[in-house]
Amino acid sequence: MAQPPPSKRALVAALDPYARLIEVGVGRRPNVALALAERGHEVVAVDVDVSETARDAAAETRATDGGSLRVVTADVTALATADDRAVLNALGLDAEQDGFDAVYARNLPAELQRPAVALADRFDAACLFTTLGFEEPVVDVRRRATESGPVVYVAR
Repeated sequence: MAQPPPSKRALVAALDPYARLIEVGVGRRPNVALALAERGHEVVAVDVDVSETARDAAAETRATDGGSLRVVTADVTALATADDRAVLNALGLDAEQDGFDAVYARNLPAELQRPAVALADRFDAACLFTTLGFEEPVVDVRRRATESGPVVYVAR
């Protein structure tokens, strides 16, 4: 099983109660999404430029008995304002599929916090994220204390 670094374990633990998740901005570090998929969760990871590392991690989950990881090229700012059909198409879903339980992000910059919360609103889902560390959240949040690692912010 892929173990995320200690600083990411707090986020994985906070997300464990949610079955279906969207990761915003997976970048070149799919370790949180992969750890969740290996715990039996269904994760759709989106980014404007999906890395080969993320694609390889998604292919790796197909060989496990656990959940799933799919990566999708999409812009969260566009998803936040698109109509329902466009969002479903971008995420590779059909209208009969259930929504998502949570939208999350690691190191979410201030300019993407509002779109991430808007995407979570669309699915009536929780929204959890960590920041870049030097930025404070620009949306209303509750801070979730962790034993170690980054502060996890809960916006929904």
